[in-house]
Amino acid sequence: MSADSSIFPDDPFGPIKKPAQRTSPPPEEVARFHARSDVDSSQTAQHHTLGVRHDQASPGDHKHEGQGSRLIMEGITVSGAKGGNAALADLIAKLSAALGFTDSTT
Repeated sequence: MSADSSIFPDDPFGPIKKPAQRTSPPPEEVARFHARSDVDSSQTAQHHTLGVRHDQASPGDHKHEGQGSRLIMEGITVSGAKGGNAALADLIAKLSAALGFTDSTT
């Protein structure tokens, strides 16, 4: 192929054809898009920062200690009398519901 971007020899329009344009934006334009990107606005946002709010991502080393991440079972109330194991049965039922394990106690 000649320098005039002709597809075939003696192409009469070869000299006026433009070379193929780049299909992806230059890095500077991508950086400008990211500066205005959708961050933490919803669960479907394009980007998420790390944190404990609902629409943020959790870091891989979070511990659920209540400072850098939420406490597991935060807001769950256990009830029942401690004598006779009613409170223990309620705790096991709520742990099972919150953590997803099977309660096979009788």
